[in-house]
Amino acid sequence: MIKSMTGYGIGTLSQGSNKYNIEIKSVNARFLDIKFRGIQIDLITQDEIKKIIEKRLHRGTINIRIDSEIDNNANKISFNQEKYEFLKGVLKDIHVKYGQPINMADIISANDLLKSDDPKLPSRDSILKVFEEALNQLEQMRNIEGEKILEDTSARIRYINGILDSLEEKANSYKVEKHNKLRMKIEELLNGKDFDESRLIQEVAYFIERMDVTEEIIRCKSHFTQLNSYLNADGPVGKRINFLLQEIGREVNTIGSKSPQTDVTIDIVEVKNELEKIREQIQNII
Repeated sequence: MIKSMTGYGIGTLSQGSNKYNIEIKSVNARFLDIKFRGIQIDLITQDEIKKIIEKRLHRGTINIRIDSEIDNNANKISFNQEKYEFLKGVLKDIHVKYGQPINMADIISANDLLKSDDPKLPSRDSILKVFEEALNQLEQMRNIEGEKILEDTSARIRYINGILDSLEEKANSYKVEKHNKLRMKIEELLNGKDFDESRLIQEVAYFIERMDVTEEIIRCKSHFTQLNSYLNADGPVGKRINFLLQEIGREVNTIGSKSPQTDVTIDIVEVKNELEKIREQIQNII
């Protein structure tokens, strides 16, 4: 089943009085592009997240944002007594060994002896767990959007195939109609004189062959059969479908250029319009 490249998911992790949100957004793109925003996490965790995304999402621009909701009341500034005692001992040793007294204010400022109880980032396992929750939400949205694209595209394919059936009937009836018109025209020009029936058949056959679109219609239908199989296949198929739509477009253009019938031209315009709508939809699947 096809999947959309558009999706969104979010997971929340609580650590004490602090909260962390992991948000994932994906939009369509030709290739896979992963970007991290917000709070920086260690490179090992980033690499693990990238491997999971490469395996499950395949294509699209993926934005991962990690934000925090910090409880400032829980993060108080305090005197760093441990650091103060350490520096005090160092200065005493210098005075004893070298006879040189040094004031603590000469080497550090008051801010150096203050510490903030900044919260530590959640563990790697915790981040990955919440990331998986957000990713599952995103994939669910991708699947739902993919179902809508499949439903719309399948309906348009059925509509186009109906037009192709009509074109095939028109092309066949045009052969007989053209044959009769040429016969009447020749009889009118000869004014009752005999003419070579076999010669007429050859000329009509040559004329009809140049405008025959049967092969193009058959190839179009074959391409649409293949397109339907792609739409119901597992795995990434967007690029293959894009190529197939180009081939269908070429066949449709050939039908339009070969047929002199006005009603056929109108049908071709309608087919092209539907193909463009399918192409727009397919741009958003993996």
